[in-house]
Amino acid sequence: MKMRISSSAAAFCLAGCLLSFGADEIPFPVATNLPGDPPQGGVRYWKGPFVRMAADGCYVSAIVSTNGGKRQWELWQNTWGDGGAPDRKIVVRRGPSLDELGPEETVCDGTVIDDVPPKGSTNSLAPGRGFTRPFVLQDAEFGRVVMACVCPDYLPGSVLLMPAILTCSADGRGLAYHGMIRGEPREETAGRIVWSDGGSLFRLPNGKWRMYLNGFGQVMTAVESDNLDGEWRFVRDREGRPVEMLGEFPKDRDRGGCFPTVLRVSEKEWHAWITDTWPPQSIWHFWSGDGLEWRMYGRQPEITRTAVSNRAIKCLRAFCDPDSGEIVGLLSVWVQGMDGAMRWGLHSARMPAGPPPD
Repeated sequence: MKMRISSSAAAFCLAGCLLSFGADEIPFPVATNLPGDPPQGGVRYWKGPFVRMAADGCYVSAIVSTNGGKRQWELWQNTWGDGGAPDRKIVVRRGPSLDELGPEETVCDGTVIDDVPPKGSTNSLAPGRGFTRPFVLQDAEFGRVVMACVCPDYLPGSVLLMPAILTCSADGRGLAYHGMIRGEPREETAGRIVWSDGGSLFRLPNGKWRMYLNGFGQVMTAVESDNLDGEWRFVRDREGRPVEMLGEFPKDRDRGGCFPTVLRVSEKEWHAWITDTWPPQSIWHFWSGDGLEWRMYGRQPEITRTAVSNRAIKCLRAFCDPDSGEIVGLLSVWVQGMDGAMRWGLHSARMPAGPPPD
């Protein structure tokens, strides 16, 4: 028997929280007719299959730092509990490798969000406000810079979801919530509900900042600012329109792209991955030599559900191994979690850095 997911169930599913389904329910139906050139085995360009890690999560960000002269890995992500703002957190796990991470440490919770009112109000704060989709970078001036999306509650498509900025030191102290990004993206929310589904943030060699986003009519676009606190303005084409970065993505009424993420290997090598739709069926990979002009990384899509025996997939996050220089991908797959319950579990694989194959 096939069953539809209710909007509330879909919301919790998107948030990466615990879901429980009966044996005859299909919460993530499989599509068989995918556009592009799906790989026969479900994955191409990666070395070997995606292997289960000893970590759960989906919207993760991995960085490596130094602590006492020793390398320390950090895995950042968000939680979305049922207790409202105090239970909706950004957390980090630290360890000598991603396979040896310590317990979760809370960096902050939704109570620090001071600019997200409930739907239909402007003079109060939403009790269910929280963070999702954090992306973390290290910066010499600010320490840890976190781009995370904030919303009054997790109700996809019916409430505002917008990128916000936080800064904090390596130990999570000295936290500052800078608020939702200001400028042209924020102006767009005056006339419509914007569901900006995550992205990535970088500091450019000239000191400017660039952020990659979706939710403004493009599969992925970019905004830039002279300062971390804005004003943020869209990167525009010659006709004055926000640039569509991923023009080769097969966008249609049912496939707009979600969960975008960008990896900067160097100033002359950028990679982007984007999930096709909800429920996700495939993940597409793009490449750029400057972060502005993008093309498909060879044949696409790169990953389909066939790679994980048709289990549900969600998004891919990536980082560069500081030793080998390889790209490490972290794929979220719907499996039995570390606690025995069904949830999004992280799987990893590697690929060489560099431009697309001929």
